Amino acid sequence: MLLLLRNIAAYVICAIASVAIVRWLQSSVVEDVLLPNLTTIVLALLAINVQTTAVVAVKLREISDKSWYKFSKSISEFRVAFYEQAGLFVLSMALSAVFKSTVFAIDALDLWS
Repeated sequence: MLLLLRNIAAYVICAIASVAIVRWLQSSVVEDVLLPNLTTIVLALLAINVQTTAVVAVKLREISDKSWYKFSKSISEFRVAFYEQAGLFVLSMALSAVFKSTVFAIDALDLWS
């Protein structure tokens, strides 16, 4: 649990630093590129993660068959990574809906003004 909180804190710090850099550069890349493609980017990363996990799982299975070692901790970490990225996908869908909503007329970079 502590590792998960540490990861979330690192994500938040990176996000704040990214927003600060974009504001300092007065760039509109977040509104022009990132927000319209956020769900696609997160879904592509999820697909890459699942494929990589499948390749690693096959190799772990081969090692397990040869050495009788059970990789239960690795398997549980794969599950955590999958659930984490699935949650990020749901969050990106929700954020996309909020930013495209006419009810919440929010300018992404004005949140930090």
